[in-house]
Amino acid sequence: MKRLLTLLFTVLFSFSVIASDYKYSIGVVGGLGLGTQFKVMMTPNFTIIEELGYFTCPNGGTSAYGGLIDNAVFAYQGKAAEGKGIELSWFAGGQVKFGYDALVGGGGVFGFGGAGGIEANMKNAPIAFSFDFRPGYAFNFTNAWGGGWAIAHMFDWSINLGVRYTFPSPKGAQKKK
Repeated sequence: MKRLLTLLFTVLFSFSVIASDYKYSIGVVGGLGLGTQFKVMMTPNFTIIEELGYFTCPNGGTSAYGGLIDNAVFAYQGKAAEGKGIELSWFAGGQVKFGYDALVGGGGVFGFGGAGGIEANMKNAPIAFSFDFRPGYAFNFTNAWGGGWAIAHMFDWSINLGVRYTFPSPKGAQKKK
């Protein structure tokens, strides 16, 4: 197990490059809901994305949720390709979500899952676009229709598109291209 983890980290960090030329970005995210998105590049390859908005779960069955949800995505980000006016990066990681369910009788939502996608960073404008897929699992603590509280659990997923304004990195924080 130690060898596998050592090999995994060696491979990941051997492909490490400066993923972007910005430190912070803020914007909107849409998909199965709409919300605000704030992204911080903690290191050149580790990012935290924080989202707050109205999101829903497309479970397709009788269990579903929708309401004010807070998503936190923790991801490793690496450079995929670079062109004249654009830089593409990939990211993969995990997410945690919690919030208030307004769709099914009120109550709370807690969930976790994966996250993976691509980001396009415009070199000549302070704009970044992201597209991701997030499969996960959620628990819905809801007021049951007959009285009392119930816990529903479900597989959930979302496909999201984000548009953010990027703030330049402080001098010396990341390598310039």
